Amino acid sequence: MKTLAALTVLLTLAACASSPKPFWAKPNVSADDTYTELSECRYQVGLAKIGKSDREMMVAHCMRGKGFRLLANQSE
Repeated sequence: MKTLAALTVLLTLAACASSPKPFWAKPNVSADDTYTELSECRYQVGLAKIGKSDREMMVAHCMRGKGFRLLANQSE
């Protein structure tokens, strides 16, 4: 029984680890430039003293304002 429980936990963790992590993308913009833009948005949100619960939402608004889209997986 313990082996079955351990196997279930292991399989669940493996499924979570293999799911693609969302990423920001914009046509004709390199990964380095995207990282720079994301860092700038995070910096600006940090300066605004936004509460932790709203930070990611504000970063997302900033990135969308710059023309980026949040994609679920990388397919070119």
